[in-house]
Parts: sequence; C-alpha cells; structure tokens
Amino acid sequence: MDTQQNDLFIITKDSIRYQSLYNQYILLLDSMDYPNKKQALKRLENYLIYLTIYTNIRKIHRIETKHLILFARKQIQDGKNQTSEEILREVVKTLLTLKSIHKFKTDVSLMNYTFWCEVLK
Repeated sequence: MDTQQNDLFIITKDSIRYQSLYNQYILLLDSMDYPNKKQALKRLENYLIYLTIYTNIRKIHRIETKHLILFARKQIQDGKNQTSEEILREVVKTLLTLKSIHKFKTDVSLMNYTFWCEVLK
C-alpha cells in the first residue's frame, strides 16, 4: 500500500506526517530494545497509513485503544482480495505488535469476545 487517497489529498510514504509517525516508532522501538524491529515496522506500515489519512494524530503517545478498534474495522472492510482468515491473521499480528509497543492492557487476541464485538459492530 504505497499510496492512499483521502478526499482532500493524496498520502504517500514520502509525506511528512507519515515519516514523522514512522520516525517516532523507530525511536520508541530503539529506546525499548524491541526484538525484530524491522518486522515490527513492516507490520505497522498499514497502521501508519491509516493514522495519516483518517486521524489527526501527530504524536504516537496519544494513540488509544479506540484507534486499534477503528484500524481493525478499516482493515476488515478493505480486505476484499484476501480471505477472512488472512485478513484476521494480519490484523491480529498488527494489533499484538501495537499492544506490546504501547503497553496497552486491552486483550486483542481472537479470544477476547468483547474487543472483537466492538470491532465487528
């Protein structure tokens, strides 16, 4: 997903806001000695594009659980070319990565009925 279009402008991975969020995650991962930093950043690409297009967030410390729910909804809606299993697998991996980075207490596994009911509303 190299380019996404919003109603007002086109977002690319070269946009200033995307790069700012990406650099904040790099600094956060470096500061906490996160294992597999490259793999974590690769998983977060779609999330960063989502944040850039659909939110006004400029600082990653403002990310909350509601952003995870809205991201999961958007990914499920946009996954027309993939099977449901592939979509859920990728979404859960991304959410688990985000949960561990941000140290959210919310359980994002498929076993958490409440969380996934919120996502699938």
